[in-house]
Order: sequence, then C-alpha cells, then structure tokens
Amino acid sequence: MSGSSDESESNLALLSKDVEIVDKKGSTNSVIWKWFGYLKNDEAQIKTICKICRRFVKTKTGNTTNLFHHLKKHHPNDHTESMKMRADATPSTSRASSGAVPKQKSIVSSFVAITPYERCSKRSKDITRAVSNFLAKDMMPLSTVEQDGFRKLVKVLDSRYELPGRKYFSKTALPQLYEECRGKLENNLRNVRYFATTTDLWSSRTSEPYLSLTIHYIDEDWGLQSRCLQTAYFPDDHTAEILSAGLEDALASWGLSKDRQVCITTDNGANIVKAVSLKNWTRLQCFGHRLHLAIGKLSIY
Repeated sequence: MSGSSDESESNLALLSKDVEIVDKKGSTNSVIWKWFGYLKNDEAQIKTICKICRRFVKTKTGNTTNLFHHLKKHHPNDHTESMKMRADATPSTSRASSGAVPKQKSIVSSFVAITPYERCSKRSKDITRAVSNFLAKDMMPLSTVEQDGFRKLVKVLDSRYELPGRKYFSKTALPQLYEECRGKLENNLRNVRYFATTTDLWSSRTSEPYLSLTIHYIDEDWGLQSRCLQTAYFPDDHTAEILSAGLEDALASWGLSKDRQVCITTDNGANIVKAVSLKNWTRLQCFGHRLHLAIGKLSIY
C-alpha cells in the first residue's frame, strides 16, 4: 500500500508544468521516445515519465512494450501516430542506426543456391509446364528449347533449373499437356446437348494431307464456343466413302453422338459434299469459300 501511495503522490507532484522532463540520453532506435523522458535530476535515467500525462511508467531496461501500451491505453491518438512513424521507418535505416551487420551465408545455404532442382521437384515441374505451354500456345518449334538465346534466358530467370532437351518435350511434356487439355474439353462436351461442326481437308508445306474438325456450341452461360477438336493426318484416298467414315470416327473418338449434330459446314468439294450426304447430315456451305469463288469469277470479267 505504501508503494502505491508514494507513486500516487509522485504523480500528483508531476502534474506541475514547472517540473522539467529531459530526453533519453544517447542514440534511440525507437520512435516511442518522442513521448517519454526522465526527470532532470534522474542522472541514471531509471524512472520513465510520460511527457503527456506526466506519469511514471514502469519498464525494463531496453524494453519499450509497456511504453507503447501506455500510449494505447491513455493516449490513443498519439499511439496511432507512433504506429505510423514506426511503419514508415525503413529497414535500412533501422539497421544503420543499430549498427547491424548483414549475416554471412552458411556453407549449406550457399551450396543449396547453386544446386540444380531435381526433375521431380514442384519448382522444376512448374517451369517445365510453363515452357510446354509457351511452345504449344505460341506454336513455337521444338528447336526453341535448344537455342542459345532461349536457354540463357531461362538460366537468368532461375539458375537452378535445368531445361530438358527437345526430345523430352516432344515425347513427354507436350503429350502430357495434350492429354490434360483433351480431358478438360471432353469433360465440358459431356454437358453439350446440341452442336455444329466445321471440317476441311488441307495439305502442309510438305504436301502431307490432314483432316480437321472443329466443334461449335453454346455453353451454359449462353456463350458461343468454338474448339478445334483435331487436325489428324489423313493419308488415305480422299474418296467420299473414306471421308465419311473418317468424320464419323472423329466424332466417336470424342464421345460425340452424330444424333446431336445439327449441321456440318464444308466447302464445295464434290468428295466432301457426297461424304456428308452419305450420312444424311445437314450441310451448310462455307460462306468464306463461296465469297472467294464469287470474287474470283468477278475478276475474270
């Protein structure tokens, strides 16, 4: 009780503005000392005093927790200001004022920083997948992964990643990406009640024949969707019967029933026109192809 009484009397004595409060001696790392100090005759600076309410605040040497707590409890506006000042203090300023020296890396951490990722690690898989997506999305040649410029770029982005060769992407990474994308699309097509298709025969620069098939449908949000299902190598004779069977096989490979196909759009080739009629499918003429033919005939005149 006597201790509490002495403290109360001291607090009452400090209410006088004539009592001088001085700042903390030496360098201070905390913004809290803007609001606290010591009596002038307290040479050892043992008893901390609040400059606002002029009360003694108990605190351990070097510990400012109670000082912040005092501001929060009795002077909330000043506490908010102290928190803002504390947040604005940059780490570099704090380190410079405290004289802290950056820690030297350990031998283990130094070796870890230069050790290549294991092929099965998550980081390695994520980067490989990103490269695969880049090759597929932008239709880049597989030789890209063996070019010096691209390999240097990847090494700068992450020095611990080892880029696989083109054989890995052609035999493993890209087929995996294809199967994943195909699985997602097949999943979406299960909910499609009716659809239309577009097909065309074309040849590559090396004169290899391909048969493409694209599906068009309206999704659950009434958005028109178009997806190229496949561009398949088609070395067989391009007779109406073979084309008809090829189109039916293509639909079946995607789990699509021909009964749900409302129409198919083709050019005016005699073989493809007959192939569609053999299946009794509703056929629409390709507007772009018809327009091209019309412009070609006009140019003659």
